[in-house]
Amino acid sequence: MTLGQSVALKFLPAEAAANPGLLERFHGKVRVARQVSHPNVCRVYDIGEAEGMPYISMEYVDGDDLGALLERIGRLPEEKAIEIARKLCAGLAAAHSRGVIHRDLKPQNIMLNKRGEVLIMDFGLAAIADQLSGAEARNGTPAYMSPEQLKGIEVTAKSDIYSLGLILYELFTGKKPFQAKSIAQLIEAQETTQLGGEFSPDVERVVRACLQPDAARRPGSALSVAAALPGGDALAAALAAGETPSPELVAAAGRHEGLDRKWALLCLGVVVVYVMGSLVLKQQLNSANVAPVILPPAVLEQKGREIVKALGYSEEPQDRRIYLMRRTGYMSFWNGRQGAKEWEKWLSAEPLLEGWYRESPEWLITRPTGTEIGDENPPPTVPGMTDVMLNGLGQLRSFSIVPRVDASREPVDVEVVFRLAGLEKKSFEEVPAEFSPRFGFDERLAFRGPHPELSGVQLNLEVARYKGQLIHARVTGPWTAKPNLKSEVPKEKSIVAVARDILGIVAIGAGVVFVPLLALRNWKKGRADRKGALVVAMARFVVGVGYWVSMVHATPTSGLLEQFLNMVGLEMLQAGMLWVLYLALEPALRAKWPHSIVTWNRVLAGNWRDSQVAAHVLIGCAAGCALWTLFTVRVWLTFDTYGPSVGGSLISMDSVRGLSASLFTRLKECLSLGLLGFFFLFGAKVLLRRDWLAAMAGRCCFR
Repeated sequence: MTLGQSVALKFLPAEAAANPGLLERFHGKVRVARQVSHPNVCRVYDIGEAEGMPYISMEYVDGDDLGALLERIGRLPEEKAIEIARKLCAGLAAAHSRGVIHRDLKPQNIMLNKRGEVLIMDFGLAAIADQLSGAEARNGTPAYMSPEQLKGIEVTAKSDIYSLGLILYELFTGKKPFQAKSIAQLIEAQETTQLGGEFSPDVERVVRACLQPDAARRPGSALSVAAALPGGDALAAALAAGETPSPELVAAAGRHEGLDRKWALLCLGVVVVYVMGSLVLKQQLNSANVAPVILPPAVLEQKGREIVKALGYSEEPQDRRIYLMRRTGYMSFWNGRQGAKEWEKWLSAEPLLEGWYRESPEWLITRPTGTEIGDENPPPTVPGMTDVMLNGLGQLRSFSIVPRVDASREPVDVEVVFRLAGLEKKSFEEVPAEFSPRFGFDERLAFRGPHPELSGVQLNLEVARYKGQLIHARVTGPWTAKPNLKSEVPKEKSIVAVARDILGIVAIGAGVVFVPLLALRNWKKGRADRKGALVVAMARFVVGVGYWVSMVHATPTSGLLEQFLNMVGLEMLQAGMLWVLYLALEPALRAKWPHSIVTWNRVLAGNWRDSQVAAHVLIGCAAGCALWTLFTVRVWLTFDTYGPSVGGSLISMDSVRGLSASLFTRLKECLSLGLLGFFFLFGAKVLLRRDWLAAMAGRCCFR
């Protein structure tokens, strides 16, 4: 050359030079090869002709090819092999970034020059990725081809990844992974042979990933292969390559050390202070503890039975149940009052918690799963089915019974109703009745008078009879919500409310349509975390079964098997929906924000004893305790104005089964709402590009 630089020339065979088609391919080959410029790729310079023979000029490499080196010395030391492997990955990644596939990657096409540099040679069979199919895909050396290339299927960059895996296997072990005498035997060996060899588990994991028969399950790029080798930052490399890191890659990223002792002790101290302090604060700030302690659920149940008998229904019921409920309207009423707040007095006169007692001459059978008896489940259709509402002191606040149309009873004196309600009839005056019971009646009375302990507060007491049977009694105050009347004109919604409703409907509709499609797309492309989604769905199912066991109201005639099967069906449906949602949304989170789910992936992988997992659990507990303390301080600062808090699970106060049901309820919320909320925050973060804006959006949507 004019500049005196040594170059290598590669000539086209004489018989091929006379073939216009092959000659055109030769020119195309050069154009493709010139697109790749990287220190680990042999550079192609130009095309020329000597004595009628076309050639290409390329970088001259003074050294040996990797195949010859391995034949002489066998396997390389692992440290040197890792160094060569990284350079191979870097050169191959450069070619793939230009859309170029090598198609003939083998040790003989890899040169090591005198300076120890690694160069990938001979892109002579390379072509643009979208131009390869059919018989063209078989060009190359069979021993280093991928299964899809041997079968003549379309070749992609992942075909080169497979060839890279074969070279790495030989590089680290000094042997070829497969022995075969024909293409058919080679394909069978690739799909059935269990790899063996003497190399480290970390290297073996990388090689096995490259040699997956299914191209979709191989690493997404040569760069991620390099990062997964010992000493590399696999997660950072995968993100830099623009690919979705696998769940295993995410789980392996980050630190594995626990917290420093000082920070661990600080977090533990926050938790201990919270546990000790919450006992005191709960006593002072929770509405259930501000006033005298209410009667236990079992006592309220017995009080309910006594009220039913006192009202003329002495028959023993077949089944009965008691639940605790909050009187939120009572708190709202006093919050809106001007002047000094006398919470202890108000809550002593009318405790915030009340008991809802239900009994029936037949077994209370709830559909479809046998849990959560409500005012309409089972519906009040059986004559003698009774509902009683008592305040926390055991005083009657409402009574309703399905009347027996063919029976007559001695009328119950209204004085009895006043006594059961803790009121004095002489303080009340009769007024026109306004409320109509849900069941037919032939007599109705109403009275109005002062509350015996709350000055200035008027109460209404209403009763109704049918054929002498007292079928309805109700004590109401200014805090009692008025029933919705069909004649009332519904309030017109604001534009914001209407827009929010429309947006919610559109979002749900879009989710029903696109989430399954996105999940299917991720599944086909191999991006979905199938194992993680299955673990999450199974956990949701197990938690649902635990809740059912804690809450089911089993009776001799309830059809327990039918209820169990219904529960299994419903829980499988909800678990399946969560499974699809996870398959659809988790890959995007893993691709864009993987550092936020490192610990989560370790937990899904079963690494419960990982130090970082324990550290994050401790940090989470401390953060939760600190947030609870902040909210409690707010309640304490506003106690005089807004009164005590009304939080806490009432189911847990019922029994040991209720406590178990409350725990399973929280677990269901964590798995379903927790994951959904986290996915929402991620989406908001991607769209809004600011963490604080995403947090505000989440606060508005989930408040």
